[in-house]
Amino acid sequence: MSSPKKILVTAATGYQGAGTIHHCLAAGHNVYALVRDPSCEKVKRIQLMGAKLVKGDFNDPDSLRVAMRGMDGVFLNLPTQLGADAARNVVTAARESPTVLTMVASTVVKAGQHESFPRWSPQWSMYKYWLEKDAVEKCVRNAGFQYWTIVQPARFLQNLLPPDHTIYYPGFDKDKTIRVAFKPEAGIPWIDARDVGVVATAALSQPEKYTGRHIDLAVESLTIREFADKIETSIGSPVEVHYYTDDEIAAMPNTIVVDAEIWACEVPHDNAVEASREFSLNSVDNFLREYKNLLQSVVGTVHEGNGS
Repeated sequence: MSSPKKILVTAATGYQGAGTIHHCLAAGHNVYALVRDPSCEKVKRIQLMGAKLVKGDFNDPDSLRVAMRGMDGVFLNLPTQLGADAARNVVTAARESPTVLTMVASTVVKAGQHESFPRWSPQWSMYKYWLEKDAVEKCVRNAGFQYWTIVQPARFLQNLLPPDHTIYYPGFDKDKTIRVAFKPEAGIPWIDARDVGVVATAALSQPEKYTGRHIDLAVESLTIREFADKIETSIGSPVEVHYYTDDEIAAMPNTIVVDAEIWACEVPHDNAVEASREFSLNSVDNFLREYKNLLQSVVGTVHEGNGS
């Protein structure tokens, strides 16, 4: 095992940040969580895990410079609403610190390959999304860190959980139907977002081993029907799948969620599963068992006496 390091984790209250905190602490590192509001409930939970709090904001370069003091490594993960400018602020502050040698960033599978996508154009709803992801990766690669690694996770299992389920699977809580633009035959690579922390911790612990790598991350490739079958087993109740027709899609607002599902069918990326074999990752079945009670409460199938 490597010697303990001082690690700064950004977006610490999200699944990826919390997963990185958990695994870094388990590896013996001293973990610092960058937070805007130390008094909020989510922050208190990561403090109980053992992380030390550092107050800072992605849009406040001075606070980031203070946060970087004495750190050995940084995990960069941006909240969805923030773009590459926020990443540049973090990277700049880290480079100005003489102690920060390692930067590990999380983006998304296939980042940087956007110009090869079939629907690539400025009119596409995902145009800015992919440009921002590419800009984050370029920022990290070109900053001049001694060590850098980029984690590229696939589709998060947590999208099934509240409150995100209302965005990704609208109506699931009302009739146990998963409505998607995926094709029935499309293999979708899935990952527990917390497992980004498995890879981040490995790269922060042994930077010389993982430096310069873009690591695709997925634990299993499943069609949406196969995924629904596993949910059925977990909650003990039938789960239906509705595949949007072309007419239904045409009548929808131009949403990034639907376009992302169409993209996933047009740009296969289930090879991410094979690329992840070197890491011990949480299976889809284990994830669904862990969240069984929560999922049952979402769809209203909790019965007295149900186990967890």
